[in-house]
Amino acid sequence: MKKILICVDVQMGFTRYPQTTETAKKIAALTNSNHFDYIIATRFINRSKAFSEIIRWNHLKSQDEIQFVPNLHFDEVRTKYKYTCVDSKFIKRLRSINDGKTPHEVYICGIDTDCCVYKIAIDLFERNIRPIVISDYCQSNGGPESHKAGLTVLRRNIGADQIKTLEEIL
Repeated sequence: MKKILICVDVQMGFTRYPQTTETAKKIAALTNSNHFDYIIATRFINRSKAFSEIIRWNHLKSQDEIQFVPNLHFDEVRTKYKYTCVDSKFIKRLRSINDGKTPHEVYICGIDTDCCVYKIAIDLFERNIRPIVISDYCQSNGGPESHKAGLTVLRRNIGADQIKTLEEIL
């Protein structure tokens, strides 16, 4: 069983605040360790009218914002235009990475805890893959309260045992 890490949206446009900038640096260092067998980075590009017109959120459109933070190492990129990268093609890819078998668990870190990290964790859970959210390697542009709220709702929806610190999983 391969130890797979999904790094969610560790991009320049999501590092607008000190808390997300520091977390992005920690994630970059983590991706340069040998703790995981395979690392998938998601890249969000804002092309959806829902983001621009409904919630009036216009970030992550320019190349400067879309690019990954420096020193982020990954084996593969999944570009997405919505909160999640999880669909049937992604599950098929996870199987391929994991020697043809659906992984029992996948680790998740990234930005924003209360948005894309949350959605990806839920989507994996609903496909019977245990999402393990590395809580001290996630953060939110909404600030510490949004991060805490995301973790609280994740504990309720996927179970507290799936929210762990890096120290707990190593």
